[in-house]
Amino acid sequence: AHVLLSDDWPGKRRLMLSLVAGAFPDAWAQAARHELDGAGRWGRFESLDDLGAALSRLGMNPATQAVWAAAMGARQQAVEAVQRQSYLEAIEAAQAAAKAAREAWCMAQPAVPGEHRAFWCHSAFGLDGQTWDESIGLLKRSGFTAILPNLLWGGVAYYPGEVLPPYADLERRGDQMQLCLDACRKYGIECHVWKVNWNMGSATDPSWVQRMVAAGRVQQDAQGTVSERWLCPSHPENQALEVAAMVDLARRYPIDGLHFDYIRYPDGQHCFCPGCRSRFEAHVGAAVADWPAAVRQPGALRQRWLDWRRETITAVVRAVSEQARQARPGIRISAAVFRQWPTDRDEVGQDWKLWCERGYLDFVCPMDYTESTRAFQSQVRRQLEWSSGKPCYPGIGLSCWADPSDVMLLLEQIGICRELGTGGFTIFNFDRHAREVLPGLALGATAR
Repeated sequence: AHVLLSDDWPGKRRLMLSLVAGAFPDAWAQAARHELDGAGRWGRFESLDDLGAALSRLGMNPATQAVWAAAMGARQQAVEAVQRQSYLEAIEAAQAAAKAAREAWCMAQPAVPGEHRAFWCHSAFGLDGQTWDESIGLLKRSGFTAILPNLLWGGVAYYPGEVLPPYADLERRGDQMQLCLDACRKYGIECHVWKVNWNMGSATDPSWVQRMVAAGRVQQDAQGTVSERWLCPSHPENQALEVAAMVDLARRYPIDGLHFDYIRYPDGQHCFCPGCRSRFEAHVGAAVADWPAAVRQPGALRQRWLDWRRETITAVVRAVSEQARQARPGIRISAAVFRQWPTDRDEVGQDWKLWCERGYLDFVCPMDYTESTRAFQSQVRRQLEWSSGKPCYPGIGLSCWADPSDVMLLLEQIGICRELGTGGFTIFNFDRHAREVLPGLALGATAR
């Protein structure tokens, strides 16, 4: 038995086609016609002819014209191969036409100088199989200006510090914060360090997790089920831990920014731990008898609960913003946030519009992880209003798409950011899929 992985998908498609055609010989002809008809069918384009018309409107320099001519030549070769019933040749020629057409479209995209072009990097070690120097060098050559590396969680840091325990492999693999920062300084890339708040993550030492559980510092849902790796945001010691970890990082390293993530509750079902109950009762000055039902049903008490719950998150954002700026003047504070502020402020306690209004954040990155260009455009338009004049660099969910190598869709969403005047964008995630799209972006949209 063998599980098909996502690498070399064109080769695996051909393998599957060969197996199917062994039983159904007509599959070769159907596949060839499908490949030819689908060449150029991306997003708003229905065919290579549609794409060619759009290229003509944009204007093509001689280099782009040559690549487009190659695409048209390959398409003609595919048509002729179908007529000769040379179906494998037709498939390969149609794929070559599609590849050249994508390249021509990438080359025709204009670059916008001065915009913020960033990648989130979920790995604390950069691209798999590369050093931080190699990873950041690739970003620089591709025309990007910033990276948001995930270097600390709720219970672990990928550098030596005094607040969170360091990751287990520190002695062998080294200080990832310093390695990343050295590369960023070498190549002139901004480093905004990504902190996963509250969630301790899988790399946290189990003994640390059990300490938090034993101390009653983790979350519970409405049914009393404990979430062992989620710290309770209303616990004063947890709030102090989050603030201290981020401020300590800013004090130790000359980073460009601190970036909040998971700066919220997991969902509307959290947290209803005994500590939340006692702290909320102290806040309202009265016992809550029917817990947690009393704060989950409509009414004045629920509104007070939602306000209090939001403030437990906002208090950390405010404290980090104030203290980090004192520790590192000029540092920029940002956050990855859910995309629907009006509902998310109640559902997960994330009041990011308020954070922008009060100046706690210098920019915000709503996670607009959708493949629908219409939905993406609608979301970004509203978010620009909610960000209250602070820069809003929409999050594009490349790694979450059905095809994480879809540079055509990526260009569509970058184009929407530019049409709406966001001044930049943030792409998730800097991984092997990023390596597949960066060459296309560097041909035009992010050319240096």
